[in-house]
Amino acid sequence: MAPDTQALIRDVLALDADQRAVVANALLESLHGAADTSEVDAVWRAEATRRLAEVRAGSVEVVDADEHYARLRASLTA
Repeated sequence: MAPDTQALIRDVLALDADQRAVVANALLESLHGAADTSEVDAVWRAEATRRLAEVRAGSVEVVDADEHYARLRASLTA
């Protein structure tokens, strides 16, 4: 691996999780092409909007991620 690549990876890994997600998304889009991303983005936007509406309406249980993973681990070990 070239030194420039190693430095770039080191710098990106130093970013916070949200910033790393933005970089990762940009890299994935560059590999997969942006031709079909608008349709996929529209579907995900609709899904996110639907989920937000459910949360706001109180029709779904909101569970903390740590609690969810603890429940999942418990169910897998049972």
